[in-house]
Amino acid sequence: MKASRLSILSVIAAALVLQGYAAAGGTPPGNASIPAPASTAVPVAQTGSSPVASVPEENGKPVVKADTKDNFAAIVAAIHQQMQPGGRWQYIDKGERTTLDDTFADMGKLYDQFGTVDKMDQNATMRLLADQSTVNAILTKKDGDRLVCQTELPVGSHLPVKTCKTYAQIQAEHHAAQEFMRERGATLQKETGH
Repeated sequence: MKASRLSILSVIAAALVLQGYAAAGGTPPGNASIPAPASTAVPVAQTGSSPVASVPEENGKPVVKADTKDNFAAIVAAIHQQMQPGGRWQYIDKGERTTLDDTFADMGKLYDQFGTVDKMDQNATMRLLADQSTVNAILTKKDGDRLVCQTELPVGSHLPVKTCKTYAQIQAEHHAAQEFMRERGATLQKETGH
């Protein structure tokens, strides 16, 4: 049961692992999505006014352990930092942000009550699992580094072409197209006087 609790907590930390690389300006190794549980905690280093998660590595793979209230708080702070403009989860909308904050608050109550994961009873562990599932669903869906690939058949060709972009690139293109259409509409209104 102890090992499964640590595995469970590593799931919520998966998003933070790759965030640490984004915050440091590095690139994550391979396709690391869910780190293996390890005995090292997530230290938080102060650079300027924003906390930046420093994610340790083991055998070339990032590792995170949120087994205590302090380690969990560090993970939450790092995730919130990356929800700011320019961060990995900058495209999380207001409703999703509220859901995340409520879920983090519920998880924090569990840490307040039990102190560590090892001391949580089965009901608390199940509640923690449900909360983590909610958090992971949102962070995975709105992960700016998530690669989205499409296979299209170009006009006049019988050979499909596969293109891949990050979620952040897709969102940036979408916002740029919307801005272009707004500007174009404003220009047309001025030209026609309508």
